[in-house]
Amino acid sequence: MENLGGTAFHAVAGMLALLLIWLAMGNRQIGEFTPFDFLVSITAGTIVGAGIADPRIELSRTLVALVILALIQAVISWLTFRFRNVRRKLSYQPVVLVENGQIIKANLRKAKMTVEMLLGILRDRGCFDITEVELAILEPHGQVSVLKKAEFQPVTPRHLNLSVPPNRLMVPVILEGELQAGVLARLGLSPQDIDNFRRQHKDKIDGVFVAFMDQDHRLHIMPADVREKNVFLH
Repeated sequence: MENLGGTAFHAVAGMLALLLIWLAMGNRQIGEFTPFDFLVSITAGTIVGAGIADPRIELSRTLVALVILALIQAVISWLTFRFRNVRRKLSYQPVVLVENGQIIKANLRKAKMTVEMLLGILRDRGCFDITEVELAILEPHGQVSVLKKAEFQPVTPRHLNLSVPPNRLMVPVILEGELQAGVLARLGLSPQDIDNFRRQHKDKIDGVFVAFMDQDHRLHIMPADVREKNVFLH
């Protein structure tokens, strides 16, 4: 029983240390990690896993190893941000796969990608005719950016010299029947306005699943019962 308690404590402490290392890497998606980031993640997970599986490994040794790993990761991250040459060595660079409708075979081989894979990705981007593609670039995070030739791009109001109203940002002011007073305040409503709003709609707020408000204080309400029609209030 004592071993089980020690293992559980070791697991919790190790996971907390892993979480701190993960947060230190920054708010990035996994696809945006550099090869070194992946190496740090795998090594840290291996260290914690070994400590959990083998009770003979002291927790202090596991934590010291994780701290050293975190320091190495911090130093490498600083170097990659500070020096362009280091960044180029330790991270992927954009690779042009298609230029002016022509596939660049050497870069395709460099990216370890087949023609079939490239064509499938282009179809996912809405390009069924490769001659319409001006540029297709494999980005460092693994996604392919596609730029169509000017004559194949959709017409926008700017091309037609048309003026359009700005987009309206809708923010949630009611979530599952709870009024978000802080959000209303950030939209410019005074405490008195918020109290008036609460009194005016007190019989409806509890039945609202989500309600959004734009900068003009126009509400779009989604009732808890989805069979009801959306309601607009002024």
